[in-house]
Amino acid sequence: MDRAERADMLHRQGYNCAQAAACVFADAVEMDEATLYKVTEGFGAGMGTGRGVCGAVSGAAVIAGLLNSDGNTADPGNTKAATTRLAGTIQRKFAEQAQALICREIKTRNNGQMFTSCTDCIKIAVRTAEEVLGL
Repeated sequence: MDRAERADMLHRQGYNCAQAAACVFADAVEMDEATLYKVTEGFGAGMGTGRGVCGAVSGAAVIAGLLNSDGNTADPGNTKAATTRLAGTIQRKFAEQAQALICREIKTRNNGQMFTSCTDCIKIAVRTAEEVLGL
């Protein structure tokens, strides 16, 4: 089962969109799944049900930081710009496919049809992260 399919399975088991999108990268970021689950718990449903930026793409941005940041708190500028660019690329590519970046916009009904389902948003975010981050 690929990461996108596993993320869909996690979502169906009750993980929020951010958790599902991030937790499938536990191996790549060398972090246990439970920690990623905790870190991304507040990003579900567009961050705290505020229906802001899609939780799935927020989870993917967390993975970009974990993979790209050097973690040098004494000199925080070393990797910040590159990580921000990676997260921005993930967001842009995600929005092109999901038709929006903001949860409430993604869920806006178009002639009675949702633009993109949560399931599809999660799969798009995971596949986009894999592409952009070279995984």
